[in-house]
Parts: sequence; structure tokens; C-alpha cells
Amino acid sequence: MFAKYRYLPWVFILLFVVVSNSFAGGWEQVTELPTWRMGDAAAAVKGKIYLIGGFDRHENLGGRARALSTVDVYDTQTNTWHTAANMPTPRVASQTAVFSNEIYVFGGYDRQGPRGAFRYKKNVEMYDTATDTWVKKRNMPTLRENFTTAVVNGKIYVIGGRVQDKRLGAGAATGLVEVYDPLTNRWEKRADMPTERGETSAVVVDGKIYVIGGYTWRMVPGLRERFVSSIEEYNPKTDRWRELPDLPMFKGWFATVAVDNEIYTIGGIDLDNGLQRISDVDVYNPSANKWRKIEPMTIPATTTAVVVKGTIYTSGGLVGGGKFSPVVEAFDTGFLAVDPRDKLLMHWGKLKRVD
Repeated sequence: MFAKYRYLPWVFILLFVVVSNSFAGGWEQVTELPTWRMGDAAAAVKGKIYLIGGFDRHENLGGRARALSTVDVYDTQTNTWHTAANMPTPRVASQTAVFSNEIYVFGGYDRQGPRGAFRYKKNVEMYDTATDTWVKKRNMPTLRENFTTAVVNGKIYVIGGRVQDKRLGAGAATGLVEVYDPLTNRWEKRADMPTERGETSAVVVDGKIYVIGGYTWRMVPGLRERFVSSIEEYNPKTDRWRELPDLPMFKGWFATVAVDNEIYTIGGIDLDNGLQRISDVDVYNPSANKWRKIEPMTIPATTTAVVVKGTIYTSGGLVGGGKFSPVVEAFDTGFLAVDPRDKLLMHWGKLKRVD
């Protein structure tokens, strides 16, 4: 008598998949940046996106704009902006990592050296989103720039970048990996990344770190030759790296996020076709070792991206001709989107202003 019910669990599973996928949509332009930031660091905590530091595009002054200490906060539920407490150290091109309700900001630079020279920093500062306060933490052991970060099991990994080579008297790419423990405020060394690079992205899928693409600073002719397309996987449990197949597309300076055990590479520049900025979004599944394309962004750009409850948000960036777009775009991947609280409450329509 129960035979007719034996397929019922599968019906519910199929219904869940259909409903979940029905929430996934295209890219939407949802708001604009209150400050036209470049070189800022982005982080997401409890439905809010924090844009930290960088410099104001309006005050670029030939690349010599002052570093910002200000923080803009976007509430994805109410589609509104407000400001948070200023970061103690103004800086550009720092990197963030989120642990619990805390945002850790690493490194960066300002232009306060002699004749406006870059001053790179080892500073680590923690922002408590619950109390709107900043706390200084132990500095990075190694002074470097253009590195990336990833968080696994409560540890923050600082990976790659560029260091000063005393023999060459210039910056050189590194594969250095150092790990910071927020609970003990201590640093430790880990196995070097096989490919020395910076200007790269790191994301975490199933407890492993994936580093994708990057820049080498090799003294070779042509910008294109200085980019790498390799992907490397790091297992924190074994402290070992593994090389994976290269990117099937040759692009650089793209944003990277992970959603539901897949890796999204967003925007950037096309290294095969005149270094044009692109709106492409390519998705990599490490388990299947397969790539697929999804709907592109509405504006081709080099941008930054974060994820809030399965929705990817990009925060402005450079578009064609070196112009700046303040548009924030959102893409609902459908992951966890069966909860209506995850949906945006407002859509601002087609915003395409550039300076």
C-alpha cells in the first residue's frame, strides 16, 4: 500500500531544485557607490558590505591621491548606505579577511613618502562590526604588496605578492605563505606556493584554498607575458600544494568569489584581444574540473566582488578608456535563495554613469 509513496522524497528534492533555480537571475544594477573608491578593500558580514580605504577617483591627481581611512557600508537588505568608524591607518590596496563578526585589514600603501613615493605597510588592524571599533593587531612578518588572503578553519592565510629583492634592487614576485591566528594574534610560516605571483585571487572551497591567475613582474617585453594562467590548490591539513589545469581563458585582473563549492571569475581584462575590459563571468567546479559561462555583467570592468547569502555583488571599477563606473551590480546565484529574506528589496534600474 506504500508503493505509491516510494518516489515522494525524490519529488520533494526535484521541487526544491526547481524552486531554488527559479530565483537565480541575471545581473542587476542595484545602487551606486557613495564614494568613487579605487584600490579599496571589500568584505561582507551579516548582510552588509564594507568598502574600506583606497583613494577617491575624483581626487586622483595623476595617481597621487591621498589614501582614505573612511569606510562605506552597504546594507543589502534595505539597499541603503551609511558610514562606519574610520580605519586608524589610511591606505590603498590593502587586503581583508573575515573571522566571525570581525574584519581584518592587512598591508597596503600610502603616498606619503619623499616626493609622493609609495610607503608600503605591515599594519594589521581589526574592525569589530558589532561595536564599530578598530583594534591594532600584530604586524605582518614580511613587508609585501599585491598579495591575497584566504580564511580556513579560523586561520587567515596571506599568500604571494611582491617583495623587495635586495639583489635586483626592485620588486619580485613571491610564493611566500604566512598564516595568522586571530585567537592568539600570532603568525606562522607555511609551504610556499609553487608559482611566484601577485595580483592574484584566492578562494576557499571545501576547506582548500584555490589561487587563480596573477602577475609575475618578470622583466619581459609586453604586458601580456607577465600574467600567469595557472591554478594551484593548497590543502591546509597537509600543508601541500597541487597544480591544477590552467585557466582555459587568458584574462587578468578579474574578481573571484566562491559560492556553493564553485568558483566565479568576474570581469577583468582580455589578454588575447587588446587588453580590453570584459564583462565575462566564468565558473569553475573543482570537483568536476569543468568550466562554464554564465550571463555577463552589464558593464565590462575590472572590479571587486563579495558574496552575501548566495548573491554576488561587484563594487564599481574601471571601464573602457580608463573611465570609472560607480555602479554596483548584483547576481543571484540561486544558492540559499529559497529564503525570501535573501532577496533585494529594491532595484534602482539602469545606472550607467561614468566620469
